[in-house]
Amino acid sequence: MRGPLGAIGAVVVALLPACTSVVTPLTTPFVGTWTTTDRDRISFRMDTVVVEPSRGPTTVMGPASCPRDFRFGYSTLSRDAILALIPHQSDLRRKLAGLLVRPDYQVAQMNCDRGFNTYVLLDDRDIVAIYRDGDVAGLDRFTRA
Repeated sequence: MRGPLGAIGAVVVALLPACTSVVTPLTTPFVGTWTTTDRDRISFRMDTVVVEPSRGPTTVMGPASCPRDFRFGYSTLSRDAILALIPHQSDLRRKLAGLLVRPDYQVAQMNCDRGFNTYVLLDDRDIVAIYRDGDVAGLDRFTRA
């Protein structure tokens, strides 16, 4: 094919690899479903978290369920920064310190109104969830389902 249509076709073919790399979704090791020993489940998506308690309704944690202040993202935090998330509960802080043996970790962090959750990727099979509501914190451990 020669002429203007041939040139346009050549440009489109040349741009296809660039376009496909732009639309390819980002991945994170969190994406997927995780479960506790009590059969509570949590599923990470790129922009939301789905909470499935063993007793109770499933909730998609996103802008619709947290209209006042929803933020969610993936990053890396140092061990010290993670431990600082539990400043007032020394027993819980010691338990968390025993789980964190490396200097830094991949994390998923979610704010929902007053609640703040940090999910720490311990290894390719385990995460620990740090739940905070004001100064009160809680921990939960999940394994890849």
